[in-house]
Amino acid sequence: MPELGARVVAFGAYDAAPDLTVLEFCVGMALARKGPLTARGIAAEISAWFDHPVRARSLSAQLDAIVRRGWARLESGTYTIADAGSEALSGFYCALVRLLDGGRRLLDLGVFMSLIKEFERSGS
Repeated sequence: MPELGARVVAFGAYDAAPDLTVLEFCVGMALARKGPLTARGIAAEISAWFDHPVRARSLSAQLDAIVRRGWARLESGTYTIADAGSEALSGFYCALVRLLDGGRRLLDLGVFMSLIKEFERSGS
């Protein structure tokens, strides 16, 4: 049941993009990049990205939301991204690259993703 007037739209429903908050996107990206993680592991990953401490308990609403939507699974305290979650994240990831590109389509998504992975490996 939607809370606080929110309306959850399933990916692909009504030709709409999935409705993700920034933190839901970050939670999903942490799972997509690192594999199965606990809430603490997800919080640690997000903390590194924002260069600001994020506590696991502050992500409980986002974790509950992506599990409820079927975008992640929770088993024995460990979260795993689901195929539907990967699909939802993919559209947002493409949109993020296009936003950074300013709509000029000068950034190649594959090249951009390779650069991000290289930065992650180098610790930058």
